[in-house]
Amino acid sequence: MRSRDGNRIASHARLASLSPTFAWCELDFTAIDVERIRAAGFVCDVEVHSEIGSTNDRAAERAEEATLRCPCLILTARQTAGRGRGANSWWSGPGALTFSVVLEPRRIGLATESFPQVALAAGLAVCEVIEQTLPGETAGLKWPNDVFLRGKKVSGILLEAPQAGSDRLIAGIGLNVNNTLAAAPAELRQTAVSMIDVAGQSLDRTEVLIGLLERLDMWLRALAFDRREVLSRWRPYCVLTGKRVRLKVGSRDVEGPCRGIDDEGRLLIATAGGTEAHRSGTVVSFE
Repeated sequence: MRSRDGNRIASHARLASLSPTFAWCELDFTAIDVERIRAAGFVCDVEVHSEIGSTNDRAAERAEEATLRCPCLILTARQTAGRGRGANSWWSGPGALTFSVVLEPRRIGLATESFPQVALAAGLAVCEVIEQTLPGETAGLKWPNDVFLRGKKVSGILLEAPQAGSDRLIAGIGLNVNNTLAAAPAELRQTAVSMIDVAGQSLDRTEVLIGLLERLDMWLRALAFDRREVLSRWRPYCVLTGKRVRLKVGSRDVEGPCRGIDDEGRLLIATAGGTEAHRSGTVVSFE
């Protein structure tokens, strides 16, 4: 187990009414929650906030500290300016799980060219913890970094490099755990889902986080050892395979049946000119 000195705690316990359907849902993380996270052994540094703009922004600040002990977890009970890919924002109501981890992938043997595949490992970790927490449910992955549950988005992953040439990488994850979509904007309820709405009761958000971090550690090490194991495990979760996909790549639209991902983690789309492999892009639609 890694040393756990120097962890930072900035939260206090508070219970609050969530909705008539669900009696209560924890908001802030308590000192006991933080100790449970530390005891799990994956993170070396924990920083917890009751409220913050963006955990990825705070993680970028911490990543500039030369003496920072990684992995470093930035966790918040409420995020007011969460980001998705590009210009997208991330909605999170009370009870959501929103956090970022500052990683040093090279310390476990991950080469720089493998950094984009960290999103695939993180996606696997999210899928597995959802399925363990909600027995009988099946999660899905929309390349490169969205997680689906019952056909709707339940989680998003955002990878960022804190600065050019840095050995560090930031993985930001938002997972709808105890934030019921009953409190979400109407348009979001059509496309998003929360674990609490599927379970019909509030969940142990800290336990979900610990399980997710343990699986993230496992899949990152697997990625460093043999990425084929990660890709092989990822493929069955892909919700795009066999669907007609429209991918936005810069100013160009690529459209055609999706053939899954290749051994580099690139999205494969069959076009009139042949199968194209794309390392990046935005999936605009799939059907």
